[in-house]
Amino acid sequence: MEKTKIVYYAFPFHIDMLERTIYQLKRASNYSNTESYLCLDIVLDISDSNFDWDTCKLPKQYFIDKFLNLEKYCDFCLEVNFQYNSEFISSGEHQRKILEENNGEYNLIWLDPDIYFPVEIFYILENTIPIVEKETSTYMITPQIAKWWDPSWDVISNKEYVNSTIKFDDINVFELETKCDVENINIIKNYDHKFAGGWFNFHSKELTKLMKLPESIGIFHHIDLFQQEKFKILNQKGYNIPQYVLENCIVLEDRKYYHENEYLTKYTPLKKNGSGYSQDPNTIFQNVQNELKKLMNEG
Repeated sequence: MEKTKIVYYAFPFHIDMLERTIYQLKRASNYSNTESYLCLDIVLDISDSNFDWDTCKLPKQYFIDKFLNLEKYCDFCLEVNFQYNSEFISSGEHQRKILEENNGEYNLIWLDPDIYFPVEIFYILENTIPIVEKETSTYMITPQIAKWWDPSWDVISNKEYVNSTIKFDDINVFELETKCDVENINIIKNYDHKFAGGWFNFHSKELTKLMKLPESIGIFHHIDLFQQEKFKILNQKGYNIPQYVLENCIVLEDRKYYHENEYLTKYTPLKKNGSGYSQDPNTIFQNVQNELKKLMNEG
């Protein structure tokens, strides 16, 4: 497996989730030689633009110290970049910088703090990549999710959960590992792309060259929508950018335990209109539409 970078953006109130993520990544490294290819680029946002540290009930230094303490567990990686940062104010800024600097050096995985994933995920990826690269060098690989808001997400959802009555925000993410059967991972090719940004989506290094973000897209809202629809347009123009969905390798946002009990936000709340929330989502949506129209009309 070639150099692959996980890109992860955290606010101070995500610090416990970051710890859980790193421990899970470390467990996953037991199933793959991650020291030869895996890179982490993790930002902890401590910006004064997003947090009024004089009124926060926990000091900034507490989060910096815990953040830096977690780095020692990342000895399963080829490269590690831990930075606490006062310049970025949103994950979209981090993504834009990574995409501008990458130039096809790394495969890229976006990973959000609330995502739970199976420990076999690297083993599955490294066994899937040689198969799909026989067809194209510009591709993305998407684990299934259990289920989501509406049937439009069924193309990447697991049939067992789609056919059940359970609501997506009541799913116990810790049971998902019992659903992962490495002997029965089916690869489903999909050209009607559907995904959300930080759901452990894998983007090939050649695909990342086509993923630059216009400034008008902003720093938070609808970035994944822009990329999703951009891939479809590029396919219409003659590119070959399939999405390969990993059936029975399931990831999901932890709605049941984390979102319902996000206790650290009361100690370090975002400022009103902080981060990407300072930008009007309707304006950004219109900008996305305009950028896609420009792309469609290009020769």
